[in-house]
Amino acid sequence: MATSESVNERRQNLLPHEVSDNKEDIQLIWLDGNMNDSDDYLLTQSMLIELNPAVQFYSQFDRCLTLIKSIRDEQIFLIVSGTFAQRILLHSHHYRSLVAVFIVCSNHQRYKPLMKEYNKIIGIFTKQHDLLESIKEKVNLVEKQTLTFSLFDRKQKSLNNLSQESTSFLLHQMLIYVLKQMSQDEQSRKEMLDMCRDYYKNNKQELKKIEEFQNTYTRDKAMEWYTDECFIYKLLNKALRTEDIELLFIFRFFIIDLCAVIEQENQLLKNKETLTLYHGTQIPKEELEKIKDSIGKTISTNGFLSTSRNINVSLGFIHMNAQSNDFTSVLFEIKANPLLKTVIFADVKNKSRIEGEEEVLFNINSLFEIVSVCFDSKLSVWKVELNATDEGAEKVEEHLSLSKQEMEEYTPLIYFGRFLLYELDQVDRAEKYFNMLLKSLPHDHPDIASVYNNIGTVHNKRDELNLALKNYEIAYETRRKQLPSNHSHIAGSLRNIGMIYQAKGAFNTALDYFQQALTVQKNLYSGNNLQKALSIQNIGIVYTDKEDFDTALTYLSRALEMFKHVLPDQHSDIATCLGSIGDAHEKKGNLDIALDYYQQRLNMDEQCLPLEHSNLSIDLSSIIDIYKKMNKIDKALDLCQQKLLIQKTRLGENHPRVARTLMIMVNFIKNDNPNEALQHYRQALSVLENCTRLDYQVTSQCLTLVGGLYFNYDMIEAALRCDLKALELDRQTLSSDHTSIANSLRNIGLCYEDMNNLSEALRYYNESLSIYQANYVPEHETMKRELAIMSRQFGSLYNGTSGGSIDRSSIVQNRHVSLANIATAFISERKSSSRRQSSAPRKKRLTKKGQQISTKKRSSIYSSGTDEILGHRSSLEIMQGGI
Repeated sequence: MATSESVNERRQNLLPHEVSDNKEDIQLIWLDGNMNDSDDYLLTQSMLIELNPAVQFYSQFDRCLTLIKSIRDEQIFLIVSGTFAQRILLHSHHYRSLVAVFIVCSNHQRYKPLMKEYNKIIGIFTKQHDLLESIKEKVNLVEKQTLTFSLFDRKQKSLNNLSQESTSFLLHQMLIYVLKQMSQDEQSRKEMLDMCRDYYKNNKQELKKIEEFQNTYTRDKAMEWYTDECFIYKLLNKALRTEDIELLFIFRFFIIDLCAVIEQENQLLKNKETLTLYHGTQIPKEELEKIKDSIGKTISTNGFLSTSRNINVSLGFIHMNAQSNDFTSVLFEIKANPLLKTVIFADVKNKSRIEGEEEVLFNINSLFEIVSVCFDSKLSVWKVELNATDEGAEKVEEHLSLSKQEMEEYTPLIYFGRFLLYELDQVDRAEKYFNMLLKSLPHDHPDIASVYNNIGTVHNKRDELNLALKNYEIAYETRRKQLPSNHSHIAGSLRNIGMIYQAKGAFNTALDYFQQALTVQKNLYSGNNLQKALSIQNIGIVYTDKEDFDTALTYLSRALEMFKHVLPDQHSDIATCLGSIGDAHEKKGNLDIALDYYQQRLNMDEQCLPLEHSNLSIDLSSIIDIYKKMNKIDKALDLCQQKLLIQKTRLGENHPRVARTLMIMVNFIKNDNPNEALQHYRQALSVLENCTRLDYQVTSQCLTLVGGLYFNYDMIEAALRCDLKALELDRQTLSSDHTSIANSLRNIGLCYEDMNNLSEALRYYNESLSIYQANYVPEHETMKRELAIMSRQFGSLYNGTSGGSIDRSSIVQNRHVSLANIATAFISERKSSSRRQSSAPRKKRLTKKGQQISTKKRSSIYSSGTDEILGHRSSLEIMQGGI
């Protein structure tokens, strides 16, 4: 018998961010307070693992409920002991992701009344065999009915004012287009099978299928394997539906084959009449309402669409499923003309391993016009009439044309990673992808320089300046050896290196690199060009940093005009340039003009970028900062609440963007209402800890802001706890010389200084200053500020106030800064504000329920608690209980 550790693989009572990725549509969860290591429990667990590799086991009710709340992209099957049944149903039955509940008990009659109250209960089971068979039957049914789609308004004359649905639709089309451009080889096939073997390592049936695939598969059998509903069907459908980038890349080999076979089989239908096809399913009620409101628009399913010539087959799938308050039964009736050029479909009857379904399979990214939506009382289903259509394809082509232009600069292998990095803002996934290429490509491969270049961009996006510079320089040197001096990639490398020197504060050096890049580009391109526009924009931003605002605006205006000539009306590069112009005006003191440009940037980015893109939070923050400077607090609050409502509706309650918006809201209320500010911070941390994946960076930022709030109100011990936790998270995820780590070290030093522990403060100041010096030139504003802090501490120690023996030379050792510079920085510090300054009096206490609270009293709340996050106390617990 297997041990509990080998069977569970430490998958018991996990928090959402600790749970391994689920690559299937079903998430199986077993909740039982008496779960133990007995043979019966271990046997059942091993069977469930074979059935669903991502199954999770819980004996703790609260942990189980937290996972259920966090799941959005899977359908939850919950197995629950009778003891917990009523309680968990009361708290979770209303969640849409929970679709099936299986009650396990020894007394069937005792829990039978629950079935009348909760319609998601599939059954009450006293025997293991009956439970497993019921789960298998339900899994097969739900996998056949899982359907997601995107909407697109094909009547739009341009890409202007696209809805978020249309944006998602186009991004999905682009993603699949890029995948299909990639070459196939034996390595891509091996990668796919190796991943499948690893994922199904505990499933003998699927391992047998994988072995059969390896030994017998040929391209002409792609459709046969897809309809077999084995490992390929499960993993590929989930990847397509959720746009799982890594999994789609791994399955590129099979996607290309399946698309090709459908196109080949489609030729056999060209002389046939228009087909009437059906697809029966259950969809969320709000999705049906969206379809009702979209008559005349174009719809596309996010994957291969399976239909039947036989209406009874499709109705059978609907009626086999129990009705739910969250879902409604829908029959899609599709008219499909075989002569269409862009909608490709094929008869699967002679290719399918499942008989009697009369299946017709539509190729990926097929388009359908919504003709009508009505309730069919005879069939007791909602009927949605669709017409397969070529119309709307030209809009997709318009959006893809820019991608095709960029593909002339890069191979599909490189462009796929750039698509992750720039279009989807998937920085972590892009890093994995490019590092994978770095390991797999030979050192002399033509794409290797671009791999290093994009790894540099990953580090640049994370503000890891030295790692970014290192990779950019490797790319540049490699390109110099491989390419002529006037190649566009040479200019790209020069521009990237310039951006790092700009971030370091070496503005003249940055300007030189940008001018070199622009010179190459002018020789390459005589007229308007995207790369030229980017270099001109970079030059303008440097002049903004140098506070030469008139020159900056001249360059930025030139860049904006060039962007408008070469890009669609709505494009994220145009939005970025609008933001740069707004920044120049803000620093020049033209707040009304800056606000207008910032609003234009946000409006455009909302049309061009996915809703979860981090740029949207940056855009919102810029507008809120202007409103704060203009003392328009009501407008700032209204805007934040409006965006928060949209984000919660579209992304779910627990998403990093929701947390970011809550943090932005605090910016304009923290001085006047610190208790409300603290409440928003607590909500943000709660959101972050309940995310499926913990966002370390945003969590650290939130803790840092909370620490600042505590510090400003003299709650130093509480501030120190937050800053220490932020430092811990930073060190887990960032390079050792990242400036965020320096910020946390400096903040900790400020806390120790305020606690009069000057020797400890000096230690943290020294460490932070070393990191700042590794990233910035001495003239950088950050360096001036930090040296001012050091000079203040230096003075304290010099006057003997530290109460201990400290080697004063260690303060300036290896600093390469003269005393005159320290003095200048010291004066600058006295004139400028730092993170810890506040318009509220420093000694003011935050209150709870109108009562004044002393620092000493409140600090005691941090000494207890058992919640774990990566082996340590949770971020939320650091500030548990409020102030």
